[in-house]
Amino acid sequence: MWAHKREVKFIVQDKESALFLMPVDGDVGFTPWAHEAGRFDAYSEAADTAALNCHEGYFIVEVLH
Repeated sequence: MWAHKREVKFIVQDKESALFLMPVDGDVGFTPWAHEAGRFDAYSEAADTAALNCHEGYFIVEVLH
């Protein structure tokens, strides 16, 4: 049994650069580290943001938060 409730979140990785999307001052930036990546509550939210920022494709990964 889990001691704490876990939530499923989504992170986005750019296919071309292998960098992760992350929030920067109300905008979207990039980081090489998955632990700094922005967490999205919904897959559709992650996909919409990725489509605007990752022009050569992207991966969306489910993570426990």
